[in-house]
Amino acid sequence: DSKGVLNCATQEVKDLYHLLEHDFLPLDSASKIQPLLPKISKLGGKLASASSVPEVQLSKYVPALEKLSTLRLLKQVEKISIDAVKHKFIAMKVDHVKGVVLFGNMRLESDKLHDHLTLFAESLNKARAMIYPSTEKASKLSEVLPGLEEIVDKEQKILLARKSIIEKRKEEQERQLLEMEREEESKRQMLQKKTEEAEKKRLAAVFEQQRAERIRKRSGSLKRHSSDYACVQEKLTKQTLLEQAMSEQLKERQEQEKRLQKVAKTMDHLERAKREEAAPLIEAAFQRRLVEEKVLHEREQQSASTDVLSSFAFPYLEGKGSVYMLEVELSRQHHDGDLKEKNRLARMLENKMIFQERVISRRQAEFDQWRLER
Repeated sequence: DSKGVLNCATQEVKDLYHLLEHDFLPLDSASKIQPLLPKISKLGGKLASASSVPEVQLSKYVPALEKLSTLRLLKQVEKISIDAVKHKFIAMKVDHVKGVVLFGNMRLESDKLHDHLTLFAESLNKARAMIYPSTEKASKLSEVLPGLEEIVDKEQKILLARKSIIEKRKEEQERQLLEMEREEESKRQMLQKKTEEAEKKRLAAVFEQQRAERIRKRSGSLKRHSSDYACVQEKLTKQTLLEQAMSEQLKERQEQEKRLQKVAKTMDHLERAKREEAAPLIEAAFQRRLVEEKVLHEREQQSASTDVLSSFAFPYLEGKGSVYMLEVELSRQHHDGDLKEKNRLARMLENKMIFQERVISRRQAEFDQWRLER
């Protein structure tokens, strides 16, 4: 086009050039080029032959041809083929003398048959080995390790001995733990016993101290009257000494009675307060019990009245004498119901007496203990 060649060409050639160079669409090119080819073939004219080319250098066309299509040189194809054979992708044989390349396995038919027979023999050998296993392996193993059984027995004995030693050690540890626990328990009991003895000694010392305090107080009171005793010491007789001792005992008894009265009063106040606190609860329980008993009694009376009325309804209609019989029967039913209630409550009498005796004995024990402490 740059040299003006298209200007000398016909319109059909121009359209063909335009389709191939500018609007080249592979899918539509056949349908568009088909009408142009018959017209171009009808064009006539003589073409002058060009001069012969002395030497053609095809190497300079290789890059352009590689760009247009997947063109490879013979050396490249040979290298690729050798790599494929090396990696066992294809089976190929190159004969450089004849200049030919042979693809596929070129072995004889006898070789193929030999391969099939070999595979068949190997399969049969494996099947026979599975059905009838040979003892060569065991013999080889016994040859390699002649004392294997003895070694296994020896190792097993060592393991059993070690296990027995571990169990014995475990039992010894448990026995030692039990002995330690027993020793600790005995030490604890001894310590507790010593503590109790020390507490007893302390209480005895306190008792002795209180006794000495009382004696000291008594001696002090006697010393206060030492002047009087000194004056009448010569005039004292046995009778006066006895009277004095009796008066002191009487005084101590009176003081003790006063203390007991005071304690009794305190206990009385506590009991009274307890009763006052418990009175509302007892009253509420009693009222609930009365309501329950009343409901139960009314229910029983209603059922009894229904039975009596049903049994004496007809005689009542006959005359007035049956009215008296009805009243007698009703009173009898009331009396039986009261007796049943009395018998039902009488079962609680024994428990009530036991509880009362228990409370009285506990209070008496507390009172006696308080007296001893005083």
